[in-house]
Amino acid sequence: MRPFPNLPRGPFRGATALGVFLLATLALAGWLGYQALDAAASHRRTAEAVLRDYAGIAAVELARVGRSNLDDVLDDVFDPISRRVRVGNRVPLERIALEMDDAMDEERCPCPGFRSPLAVFTLDPGGILSTRPDTLAPETRTLIVQTMRTLQPPSGRSATGILITATPSAQDRPLAIGYVVSEDAPGIADPTFGFLIRAEALGELFEDWYEGRRLLPQPIAGDQPSDSILFVTVETATGAPVFASPTAYPTELSATSDLGPEYGGLVVRSAIRPDAASQLIIGGLPNSRLPLLAALLLLTLGIGIAAVIQLRQEQSFQTLREDFVSGVSHELRTPLAQIRMFAELQEAGKLRKPEDQARAISVIHREARRLSHLVENILQFSRLRRTAGRVLPRERLDFAEALEDGLDAVTPLLEERGDRLIVTAPRGLSVHGNRDAITRIVVNLLDNAVKYGPAGQTVRVGIDRVDGAARLTVSDQGPGVPPGDREQVWKPYRRLERDVKARLPGTGIGLSVVSELASLHEGRAWVEDAEGGGARFVVELPLAPAEASPIDATPAPALRVPAGGRA
Repeated sequence: MRPFPNLPRGPFRGATALGVFLLATLALAGWLGYQALDAAASHRRTAEAVLRDYAGIAAVELARVGRSNLDDVLDDVFDPISRRVRVGNRVPLERIALEMDDAMDEERCPCPGFRSPLAVFTLDPGGILSTRPDTLAPETRTLIVQTMRTLQPPSGRSATGILITATPSAQDRPLAIGYVVSEDAPGIADPTFGFLIRAEALGELFEDWYEGRRLLPQPIAGDQPSDSILFVTVETATGAPVFASPTAYPTELSATSDLGPEYGGLVVRSAIRPDAASQLIIGGLPNSRLPLLAALLLLTLGIGIAAVIQLRQEQSFQTLREDFVSGVSHELRTPLAQIRMFAELQEAGKLRKPEDQARAISVIHREARRLSHLVENILQFSRLRRTAGRVLPRERLDFAEALEDGLDAVTPLLEERGDRLIVTAPRGLSVHGNRDAITRIVVNLLDNAVKYGPAGQTVRVGIDRVDGAARLTVSDQGPGVPPGDREQVWKPYRRLERDVKARLPGTGIGLSVVSELASLHEGRAWVEDAEGGGARFVVELPLAPAEASPIDATPAPALRVPAGGRA
């Protein structure tokens, strides 16, 4: 008894192990792919973090430059007036506005928007606003007063800065107010003065400060100008654009730095150009490995599927081979048993009557021929497997004579079963073929008819000329071949399911030999329904060249002979 009777035998156990191995390989490939993908993603995240750090350095540097330079600009505009106020001079408010306007006009920069403010103003403690020009729109005057009243400078000190404020009309661009507010200064109580410009006028200042400046240290950027690796913008706290560097890039790798509330909450945003990554970090920004890994995983999956399909085919072939071996064993056992039995009876002297001895010799001779036919079929099949693609030696043959050789070989089987044979075979129909191969075709077709037809049936064999070819037909009165199986019966080891279940003898190679021998003669073979039921097997071979034209040959009449007879 087997220790584990439920385990599959032979190739099926190996198939299960191989299937598990393939699944494990696929799982390992998936895990390795995931690890590689995660490593690549981690590498990319690290590289992007470094590039964002570099963008942050550039943003901080431009913000520092902006604060420093805005301090200088506001000092240039406001300091002369603030000094005069601090020494106790009474400076009329109108004079303050005039001097401030002149100071802005004298600012040395390519910034016409800044040098030509929308207005300069003073605001006394009573809330009276004095502007230059005097024709400032009422809503703008109201905006200045309301905005300046929100300021709360430190006690005893002055405060200087810039405010970014919305315009009275939502469609207009934001405005910037530069201002000075102080407490307890001699000469003017709580003097407040400043200027009004459009916010983009600050962009003119930033453009002047940005041009030609290196925002990244030389060890990082080398000699590359900022425009080749950076895209820099300055925006208001609400996102309104104030300044943008000339060349725009995607902003995925970006960082920000603000100038602080004393400068209107302006925000500097710096973005690294993606294709400049290789100049900033070793190896550059790694590309996504997902397409490659997906392709490799699909390839692994495809190989695994192909291996599984191949495995299933191998299992199917193994089953066919086992059935073949079983069929051959049965086919060999039956004639050998008959031969051995009658030989032993003869050797023991138990067959004393002449008629018994004659019968024993007849049986031994018949079974030996049957055994010889089976062995020859197997050898022929083996030769065809080994010599695939080779050309058979051929000669000019009379098809009827080759048919006669095959009929002689199968006649004992017909006699044993009591089958009737009707042959229609005109002489003079020549083919260019191999005599042994054609004889093997005839023998296999007749053996097939005898094996699957009922005892006492009528087997019809005919030769005819059809469209320049010689056609051999063998018809039996068996169950026939279902249309869906008519292509399968010509394949090696293939037998109909009904025949296997009925335990009919057979090896599954006879019709395969017929098909391959027909192909080697540039012919073909097929099966169809016979008249009155049963199957009709047809083999068509080309005629010899001299017979390609019509011949004046009259088919011999069909002869009906009694059981076991033939004409």
